[in-house]
Amino acid sequence: LWGEISVANVGSGIIVVALVSWLFVENLTSTHRLRLWPALSLIVFVGRSLVLSSGRVALAVLKPTQKRTATSMQMVQLRSGSTFVGAIVANAITLTPGTMSIELDPQSLVLSIHVLGEVHSETFQEEVLDLEQRVMNAVSERGKKS
Repeated sequence: LWGEISVANVGSGIIVVALVSWLFVENLTSTHRLRLWPALSLIVFVGRSLVLSSGRVALAVLKPTQKRTATSMQMVQLRSGSTFVGAIVANAITLTPGTMSIELDPQSLVLSIHVLGEVHSETFQEEVLDLEQRVMNAVSERGKKS
């Protein structure tokens, strides 16, 4: 972050990482575990989605049409039963150009998403549920098999 490697920068970075890990990761690791291969697969999947979505958004900006610039609000009922998994899904969707997670209801796990470009609701819901399944495979609850 500071643009150079020094003893003070490396030392303060180690202290910050240790502090954040101590405060937050202990709660995560007590209820969830990260599965390496599914996590790597998820990263590749999200990366591919970023590239494809960036192309669609660039096309909408450079050659706008009614279909490319249409917007809609999509509601997706998540199936995992976990707000932790839902939060990861919502963040991955927001990271992808052309989509923005608006709200994840913690009780019902309904995810509200603003979408740029004309989409078919059923197809979009299937894509979000596929993403959710990939996240569930990568970050599973301890004691449960995905």
